[in-house]
Amino acid sequence: MSHQPYFATYIEDLEQDPFDATDFVERLAWRIGNGPEDVDATHLMKKFEEEIGSLQLLSEQFQGKLNILDQQHNVEKQGVQDELTILHDKNAEALERLKHLDSTMQSVFTKVVHLGDQLESVHAPRARAFEALQLMQHFDEFLADQPLHSPVFTDPDRLLESAEMIQKLSSISQELARDKFANVQMRIAHKYEEIEKLLIEEFIKSHNRQKMREIALILSEFKRFSECLDAFIERVQNGAFRSGSVFDDILMLCEKTQPMIEEIFPKPQQVMGKLVLNVFHGKLQETVSAKLQEYDKDNDNYLQYLYEVYTKTVKLQSQLQKFKCDSDPNFLNVLTRSVFAPYLSDYSKRERELISQQCRGILGQYYDSKGHQKRNIQAGGFQELKRDIQARLLNVENFGGETFLSEEVAINILQETKNAFMRCSVLGGKKEEVAQVANSLFDLLLNFLYREHVDYAIELALTGISTAEPKTEPPSNFFGVVQQTAAITHLFVKQFDDSLHPLVKDSTVEDSVITRRDMTLQHVENRVNMGLERQINVLVAYVRYILNTEQKKTDFKPDSDYFTVTDSSNACRIVTRYLAKQGEKIRESVDGSNLTAVMNELGTRLYNTILQHIQSFSYNEPGGMLLLTDVKEYNQCIERWELSPATRKQFEALPALSNLLVVKPENLEQARTAPTLSDFDPLLINRFISLRLDTREKKRNLGGIFSN
Repeated sequence: MSHQPYFATYIEDLEQDPFDATDFVERLAWRIGNGPEDVDATHLMKKFEEEIGSLQLLSEQFQGKLNILDQQHNVEKQGVQDELTILHDKNAEALERLKHLDSTMQSVFTKVVHLGDQLESVHAPRARAFEALQLMQHFDEFLADQPLHSPVFTDPDRLLESAEMIQKLSSISQELARDKFANVQMRIAHKYEEIEKLLIEEFIKSHNRQKMREIALILSEFKRFSECLDAFIERVQNGAFRSGSVFDDILMLCEKTQPMIEEIFPKPQQVMGKLVLNVFHGKLQETVSAKLQEYDKDNDNYLQYLYEVYTKTVKLQSQLQKFKCDSDPNFLNVLTRSVFAPYLSDYSKRERELISQQCRGILGQYYDSKGHQKRNIQAGGFQELKRDIQARLLNVENFGGETFLSEEVAINILQETKNAFMRCSVLGGKKEEVAQVANSLFDLLLNFLYREHVDYAIELALTGISTAEPKTEPPSNFFGVVQQTAAITHLFVKQFDDSLHPLVKDSTVEDSVITRRDMTLQHVENRVNMGLERQINVLVAYVRYILNTEQKKTDFKPDSDYFTVTDSSNACRIVTRYLAKQGEKIRESVDGSNLTAVMNELGTRLYNTILQHIQSFSYNEPGGMLLLTDVKEYNQCIERWELSPATRKQFEALPALSNLLVVKPENLEQARTAPTLSDFDPLLINRFISLRLDTREKKRNLGGIFSN
């Protein structure tokens, strides 16, 4: 027993997962050793041999137990296999019995069906004969000139049964000859109407859905079934419209009523369709009509409300699709158009009237705020304006620097037409009808935005540009017109792409609309280009005027003994200040490739003007130095200008040309052949050399030069 704990330790060590043999040997050595400092190899070997023997003994014990367990397992396995074999045999036997039972059931079922068919073939004629007998008996009642005595017609509790009978009798009586059976036909018709009336009354006062369904099923064969539907539809609408939103109320009414209709009526789709028809032509049409009559004299509120209510109706129409109100898929669409037909018929006219009214008001208010009496530039007006321009060439109108062009006005006009295009897309009708309305609205947009505002402002700005030589600094308002025109056109093009083009795309008017757009923009571009041409002309003319009036001949022929070049000439300073200011205005007003074109055109003309101006003087050496300073100032002024390489190269060569006026005579030949002057006409170079004061004195010495 003293070895039990020790063997238990063995078992714990051996059952570790995962098992580590090295770790096991280490623990074993630690248990049997005398400590890490006192190791006796002989003792240790002896102990290891004892331990190995113990392990072998333990292994034999476990192997014996394993053999026993294996034998038990084999016995149990064989028992389970025997049991499964028995169950398999029983299952096969049960399947055979099941197949036999199924075959028997099929045989019995065939016989039952056959028997049922035989019984039906016997019962159906009997039932029909019995029914015919009853009909004949009840017909005899009506044929006899006596009060009805059958319980079917006299017992109030058998109303449904009497309704079925009278309906059949009525159908039969209609087939009889009127001259022989007029009296009985009249009696049956009278009873038919009486029972029909009682059924309708019973249906109306009943709240039991099962009973209502029975009555509705019978009444569906009667003539006044529609009255039953009308009464039901009127009853379900009581108190249904309370939320303030007729669209929410209609949707909620249909959602609430649909299960009831399906439970009561034999053809729920028909009843649902009649309910929707009733509320559309009833409450909805009443609501729409009342509001539109209120706004009849106010096109703005009229069209805004019409758009909103029509949009909500279309949304409601989409929501009602799930109720399957009619077999016709276009039922709801046709119903919607029928409700709004009276208002959509004059939509286009009202829309055009509203846009005209609103745009006139926007423009009128703007010009009134400027204190400006607008001139007529409509048909024939441009010609009158041109004649007026000719009459004012020497006394142009500047309007105090006002351009009479407003982005805010343009935005307001575009917003009004954007709203109109949005309404048109919904209220315009079919695709081609929408395109036609949009086309007419586009004409109004072009008229009020461009003809009445942008074109008018451009023409007024053109009148402010004089073609005469300016004596004072000319106004440069046209650059502001260019900037505002570009901004307005950008907004116009964006609205065209976003709002208008989708409405006319793939229609008969698409090409016409695009052509009118392009023609309008081309016209504006041509007028702007004309204005820029005139404005550049007058800017260059004023530069020329400054140079001619401010530049003195003595500026370039000063007394060399008392003159020192410290600054540019007065004329140069005035010109560069003026050009710097105008350059800023141009950059603020024009952008992209247009800016490059305008600045390059202005630069080319300024270069020619300055070059011509330089050649109108003669120079001594200090005067040439002053000219070099002026030319440097001109180059610095145009540094920020977007000039083409060719024009910039001309300005950059001006110092080399001016240098010909200051170099020593003995260096003149070298200076005139400098690389920077290689692209210049030799005649121009010679003309510059001839501007030197010492040219005449040394003409003979320089004759070879002039002869080249």
